[in-house]
Amino acid sequence: MGEKQFLRYWYTGVAVAVAIVAAVAALLLTIIGTARGILGNARRALGIANEIVDNTRPIWELERTNAVAAQLLRGARAIDGHATDVADALAPPPRVDR
Repeated sequence: MGEKQFLRYWYTGVAVAVAIVAAVAALLLTIIGTARGILGNARRALGIANEIVDNTRPIWELERTNAVAAQLLRGARAIDGHATDVADALAPPPRVDR
């Protein structure tokens, strides 16, 4: 093998190596860009999920609201019953006409 042929093989080998390194670098940059895009989408999705949690929190509080409303209703009925008893006790006796 002569020097000329050796140099041709060497330049061809270097060119192939450079092409492979360039392809790997391009793929790596593409992967990095895709990962950053996924991260951005994940952050937006997390923000939206937090908004959903905040917006649906009142729905989850309905059970407690219903329990408090039931307590208020029981209290109001008790007040009504006691007020009726007091009103009946204070009412003048019925007249008996003869």
